[in-house]
Amino acid sequence: MQPSLTTLDNTKAWLGITTTGDDLLLYQLIAKASRYILSYLQRPDIFRRTYTEVYDGSGSGRQILRNYPVLSVGSLAVGTNSISASPAFGQSGFMLESWDGLPPGHPQALDLYGYTFCRGNSNVAVTYTAGYAVLNETQTVPGLSNYSIRVHEPFGIWAADNGVTYADGTALTPVDSVPAAGQYSTPGDGIYQFSDADANAAVLVSYSFVPFDVEQACIELVAERYNYKDRVGVASKSLGGQETVSYSLKAMPDHIATALQPFKRTVMV
Repeated sequence: MQPSLTTLDNTKAWLGITTTGDDLLLYQLIAKASRYILSYLQRPDIFRRTYTEVYDGSGSGRQILRNYPVLSVGSLAVGTNSISASPAFGQSGFMLESWDGLPPGHPQALDLYGYTFCRGNSNVAVTYTAGYAVLNETQTVPGLSNYSIRVHEPFGIWAADNGVTYADGTALTPVDSVPAAGQYSTPGDGIYQFSDADANAAVLVSYSFVPFDVEQACIELVAERYNYKDRVGVASKSLGGQETVSYSLKAMPDHIATALQPFKRTVMV
């Protein structure tokens, strides 16, 4: 299921709503706005996921990957040749153009050393992981109380759990119940719950996030649709004959489209 691009609480705060009567309607609008924004961005997803794609070899030593930001490349094959990662710059293999971790990012190149993407139809196959994610955020489980932590969310709101390990790389197991030693749960909104057996443990937390600009665009699009129910089809109205208020009837208002433009995928597919 595609995670939403904002939360009910953040949307209600923007709208100034303190009651719960319209919560179901707002949930539905958030889901619809999230899907619409992804379609507008021409992206299947913005959260961490694995893609397996096939390209036509260009004869050059560079291939631009369709989705970004790319976090890692799992495998690459050109024709019948399986190509490994280059151990160092200029040495034989592939090397991924790195992402600096800051949204919006840009389409990234996969460069070959000692090889080329030989010309051909559908002769290049690559598997890679891409999406907005914070990887291995350093945290320490509290030594007292409820043994929970909240992630830092430096670039956007928490959207999905991508795993937790101890500092030595040993993975903890996600559970839906009260965690035991070596387990954790994610009640949501960036909260991670641990067992008292892991008190004071150093852990590394990875999670997908919604960039702040994308979240704000989603909130404002929800607000536009929420308020539209009180003026369906109305482009303008007169206020006491003294002034006229005009409304945009565009599916994507200009100011929201402008905010989303840097995140729009432009790589030719």
